[in-house]
Amino acid sequence: MTTKPTSDAASGWDQATYRCGRCGVKHTVTTEDAYLKTVGVHSDAHTVWDRLNPIERDGLVSILRTILSAPDLAVELLALADRQHLTGGGTQPPPAVPGKNTPQPDSSPSNTTARATE
Repeated sequence: MTTKPTSDAASGWDQATYRCGRCGVKHTVTTEDAYLKTVGVHSDAHTVWDRLNPIERDGLVSILRTILSAPDLAVELLALADRQHLTGGGTQPPPAVPGKNTPQPDSSPSNTTARATE
């Protein structure tokens, strides 16, 4: 015996509106799966937002606006991150080695301070 899954319309779904009690946003969806996904994603968004301070929120929003307006950029950034991760390359500068790659005091005569004679 086989059973055929019922469609959302056959099980009483026409549409449902989710209204967030925290921020008031409303989302209307037409399937139960879409409703569950909407509630979950919105809840996750609140969780992330609550963990950020105002500066981090501004930065995240700026980055998202840039990336979401250019899907090709998002794909390339993810590919770059994956390549960096696989090759062990990161965005961290090399470790400081005194005398090799660190700034040194300028000992030229133009850097000396004039001293008054006593």
